Amino acid sequence: MILLLALAAAQTSEPMDLPALDAAIERCERDKVLPVFAAEPQRRSAAVTAFYREQAQIAAERLATASQRRALREGTAAAATGQSLPTASDQELALRQLALDDRQRALDDQRRLETMRQEAVDLKRQYFLTKCSGKKLD
Repeated sequence: MILLLALAAAQTSEPMDLPALDAAIERCERDKVLPVFAAEPQRRSAAVTAFYREQAQIAAERLATASQRRALREGTAAAATGQSLPTASDQELALRQLALDDRQRALDDQRRLETMRQEAVDLKRQYFLTKCSGKKLD
């Protein structure tokens, strides 16, 4: 699960060489700048999809963990499942919850970085259009 998010994040949150983009904008190098801006909608769509999927999985696992903890507290764990298999201990459920909390923090950090990246690209696009519109280059 975490590997899937890492792969999706690598596709959606690749570190952008912002100084190189700034330099290309300053020189109004359309051939270097325009592909970055043109790819942005698809990249943003992929990012939103990856974030949604991970958040949905975290929510589902939190719900399952909370349900198991409640059953353990109420002593209905074996009865609720209809099985005599050993259920997770309170310690195992606490560790699972900590892992979910770690995943949530990592996802929140990725979303925060993605938002900052999008704001940077939007500002750079606006600056490029202002600075380079009407100039006859390349």
